[in-house]
This record gives sequence, C-alpha cells and structure tokens, in this order.
Amino acid sequence: MAEERVTETENEAGQEARWLDRVGWRETIMLVLGLLVLRIIYLVWLSPWELIADEAHYWEWSRHLSLSYYSKGPGIAWMIAASTGLFGVSEWAVRIPAALSSAISALVLARLTNDVTRDQRAGFLAVVAFSLIPIFQLEGVLMTIDPPFMTSWLICAWIAWHAFSAHARGKRPWLLWAALGLAMGGGFLVKYIIVLLAPGLLLYAVLRRRELSWDRWLVIAIAIVLIGFLIGISPWIVWNSQNGWPAVRHELGHLGAPGGDVPPQWEEPHGIGSLLELIGTQVGVIGPPAFVLLVLATVRSIRRRGEAPERWPAHCFLMSVGLPTIAFFALASLKTGVEANWPVSGYLTLLAIVAEYSVADIPRWLRERRGWLRHARAAREAGVQPPRSPRSAWVVGWRWMIGWGLVTATIVTFPTAWARMPVIGKAVPMFRIAGAREMAGYVDGLRATLRESTGKEPFVIAGSYGEASRLAFYLKGRPTTYDAGKYVGRRESQYNYWADTDLSDPALLGRPAVMVLKPAEKWEDAFGFATFGTMQEEPPVHVGTGYGGLKGEE
Repeated sequence: MAEERVTETENEAGQEARWLDRVGWRETIMLVLGLLVLRIIYLVWLSPWELIADEAHYWEWSRHLSLSYYSKGPGIAWMIAASTGLFGVSEWAVRIPAALSSAISALVLARLTNDVTRDQRAGFLAVVAFSLIPIFQLEGVLMTIDPPFMTSWLICAWIAWHAFSAHARGKRPWLLWAALGLAMGGGFLVKYIIVLLAPGLLLYAVLRRRELSWDRWLVIAIAIVLIGFLIGISPWIVWNSQNGWPAVRHELGHLGAPGGDVPPQWEEPHGIGSLLELIGTQVGVIGPPAFVLLVLATVRSIRRRGEAPERWPAHCFLMSVGLPTIAFFALASLKTGVEANWPVSGYLTLLAIVAEYSVADIPRWLRERRGWLRHARAAREAGVQPPRSPRSAWVVGWRWMIGWGLVTATIVTFPTAWARMPVIGKAVPMFRIAGAREMAGYVDGLRATLRESTGKEPFVIAGSYGEASRLAFYLKGRPTTYDAGKYVGRRESQYNYWADTDLSDPALLGRPAVMVLKPAEKWEDAFGFATFGTMQEEPPVHVGTGYGGLKGEE
C-alpha cells in the first residue's frame, strides 16, 4: 500500500509539471474571459452589495457630466455614464466597468509579463496571482476609481517597457513615447497617483543610463511624454482653472500639507505608529502569502542581479515602476493618514517577478520531488530512513496564496453570509455595503408625510456626500439630494459646485426637508427652519418645515 501511494504521488507530480508546461497565451485569455463572465453573472443576479458611498457619488457625477470634478478627474464619471446609458441605471450597470477594467488589467499584466520574461507560463501565473489577491478581487466588483486606474497603470508600464527597449536598441520610438504621455494623461483623469509612475520611469532611466544613453534623443522623448500628458489632462486643467483649483486643495489636504481642505478634526498625530499601521493594512489587502512572495521576489532579484545580469534590466524596470510608489506612501504615512488602497498599484509589476521565479522554481521542485519519491521508495524497500523531502518557499507560498485567495473570494462575493458568522462576522463592515436601501425607504415615508401635511415638495439633505449620493440612488424617482457637509463640520464636496444642489438656492425657501446624519444641533446651527424635529436617533434623521436657508447668509 505504501508503494502504491508513493507511485500515485509521483504520477500526480508529473501531471502537475505537464499542466504547467501546457499553459500559454490562449489559456490566459480563457482564464480572464472566464472570470469576466462569472463576475458579470454575479453582478447582474447574485451580488448582495448595495452601492457604497464612493460608487454612488461617482454615479452622481455621471448625472452631471463635466470636464472634471472637485476631487477627481472625469474618467470614472464618463465610464459610468456610458454603462448606465447602455444598460440603464442599476447597481450592476454602475459596476460593469469595474469588471471590464479588471479583465483588461489582467490581460495587460499577462502581456507585460510575457514580454519581459519571454515565457507565457509566467504571464498565466501572473494573472492567477492577480486574481487571488484580495484587493484586486474587490476591485473587480466595486466601481471605484481603482479598477480603471490599475488598467491605466499597467498600460503605461507596458508601453514604457517597449519604448525603453526600443531606445536601448538605438531606435527612435516617437509614437510609443507619445502614446505613453497620452496614456498617463488618461490615467490622471481617473486617479492622480498615476504621476508617481514618472519618478519610477526616470529612476529606471538613471539606473540604466549606460544602456539607454542619456542623449538628446532621450531628452526629446521625455519632452514628448510631457506634451502628451498635458494634452491628456487638458480637461482637468480647464475645469480647475475655472473653479479656483479645488483639486489641488483636496490633494494637499490628503497629504496634510498647508492649504489643504481637510478640516482640523481629521488631523491626528502620525509617525512610526501610522507607518506600522500602513504595513499591516498592506499585508491585509494583498494577503499575507502574496505579500511574502512579493517581498521574497524583490529581495531575490536585488541579491541576484550580479548572478543573472541578463535578467537585471527587466527586473530593474519592474521594480522601478512599483517600488517608488510604495516608498512614497510609506513616507507619507509618517505625516498624514494613508488609505490601504493607495499604494497597491506599486505591487502590480512586481507580480511579474513573482511569476518568473515561480515558473523557474516550481518545475525544479517537482523534478526534485519525483526524484525524492523514487529514492524514498527505494529506502523503504531497503528498510532505511528515507531522505528528507525537498522544500520550496515558492510552492508553499503558492499553496497558501491559493487557499487564502479562495477564502477572501467568498468574503468579497458573499459578505452578508460572513457577517452572520459568530465573532468574525463583526469584522465585516456591513454599514458600508448595506442599509442605504432601507434608509431610503424610511426617508421616502417621511417625504410622503411632509408632502401631504404641507402641500409642498420636500427635499433631502445629508451630512456627507456619500450619504447624499446613496440616498439619491435609492430614493423613489432618484431626486436631487443635497450635501450639507460643508456647513456641519465636514469639507466641501462636488455638491458645492453644482447649481442644482446649492443649498442657498432661493427656490428651496419655505419647503420642508428631511435631514440625515449629524446631531440635531448641527442642523439647527447651520440652517433656519420654521419648525424642527428629530424623527430617530440612530442613525440620526430629522425633519424641518419652512426652510429658511443658510443662517450664515441671513
């Protein structure tokens, strides 16, 4: 029986090796398309997620198409407008661009990995790793700015690799440089962090200055990229110049710099503690197994740059693209708060290095294991202690990453089921993913009561842009809602830049209103009402009649 088990295990090892040898570009495309189809089926028929605050707010932007917006460029609004225009307004229509972006990101990552490693097996494994990482799983089903931003980042990296490679061969790839500038500009219209790609590319050019020849042609190439970038971001420039550059103030606020728009109550001490917190969140959103493999791949590449000089240019590029972004946010965390998702673009190109080492080490381990199995069988037949089984950090890492990724995929897919579990269910942030529809139903009831008792059409005010946007989506008729954040202690939002959401509009005077969130005294301090009352304490909901406008303008 023991011999049969050894033979069976040996056959399984051989099958694993042959399976890895058979994967290529066709299998990669099939994997990506399969995941895309499953995500679309999930979003249309199975998803329990209500729109989270950011998704709803970007949908609000899509109802007010513009050249740019208060906190971000117009890219996400245009995409949501295109999707809802084609499929109608629904949760899944808002999110379809996220699923498409995730699929495109996976394909571009595979193509970049194939081109850099010259091994299509590595491209396949890079897609598998990308699909197993929790934050990228989440970004495949939620339409925030991150899914299309990841796509932009990878497209820029792919173009840059080919542009640098052509330049190193003495060619003048002007079209590639122009495409890189335009692609970075397009990425900027989605998320400003795309600018952190530029220091990484410059770092690579400096590190490879002997091969890339810092001559006038490279300087001209940089100028072409800059011109393309400025053309790409021209909508953002026009809108901000017309509105006093609010986007600049917003980003300064995020960085905790002077002139920012983050109110004092958001400020708190930062330092080593916040850096350690950021590291912890990175381990969480990437997943411990994948995080360890990324670190191992980076360290191994740096340590072996002299042993495999032919691979160093590729690894240097992949690290130059990713590591500066991670380092920037690590340093920024010492000064200000850093969200867990901000640095994750830096890990994307590092996945190519993980895939390359995995393709080399896993088959080697499988061969060693087959040899060990034969020796172990012979040792058992001779009645001696068999040799120790071969070990591989990459095999262990992949086993744990697959297990971890499958678990997190179930959490992302069915969070409400996990929320019902004892102990761990408390960690699921249900307030972010549910409750908006129920609140909208309650507010609709109050609107009907006020409409009947006053004979006037009530309007709805919320204490944050996210709550205002979620109510706008789920209220009957999807009416215009109003964000009072600027007047009740929060920062301003895009609502403060639209004429139809201006709380100083004279057309609102005398009308009844439903107010959601914030203690009653905040509303009474900011607005004038003929009568004011609290309908429920948690979450706070208030009503008022005879709206008198902003008290500061009396």
